[in-house]
Formats: sequence, C-alpha cells, structure tokens
Amino acid sequence: MSDDPKHGPEVEAEETRTDQGTWFVRVVGPVIWPSFLVSALATWVFFLAIDPSDLHAATFPGWEIGRQTGYSIGFLMFWAVSAGASFLTAVLVRRPEQGKSEGGK
Repeated sequence: MSDDPKHGPEVEAEETRTDQGTWFVRVVGPVIWPSFLVSALATWVFFLAIDPSDLHAATFPGWEIGRQTGYSIGFLMFWAVSAGASFLTAVLVRRPEQGKSEGGK
C-alpha cells in the first residue's frame, strides 16, 4: 500500500461510484433518446398509410380499441423494437474494460 492520497481506498470507491453514475449517461441515454426519435418517425410513416381503426378491424375485432389507443400501442411497439436494436448496438460496440485490453495485464 502506498501513502499516495490519489490511490487510497476512498478514491477507488469514489471512482467506482462515478463510473456507475455515468453508466446511465453513457449507455442508457444514447439508447433511449435515438430510439424514441426513430419510433416517432416510424409511427408517423406507418400511420400515414394505415388507419388504426382499419388495423383494429383486421387484427382484433373483438377488442374495443380507439384510434388514439392504436397510435399509442403502435408508438410503444416501435419504441421497444428500436430500443432493443439500439441497446444491442451499444453492447456490441462498447470498449473493453481498462486493464483487460492489454492482454490481461
């Protein structure tokens, strides 16, 4: 153990907290926001061509689903799909942890 205040256990714990706090900003933020924008665009394009009432009649005629509910369900479905794709991309392109990128040293 060294007496260097920059490498003590308190500093390591603080660095860990900072890394965990920025995880949301580094991973979740870039996944949620672009997927939200993509789903808004996909909803707009999809419902330009298809009316939710017609889609409701063709898919679930026994359910009482209004037009606004159809738009909401469509948007949430597009958001889930685009968020899944964005999250998979974020996982695949993340950088290796420090120390492991140099052959395990």
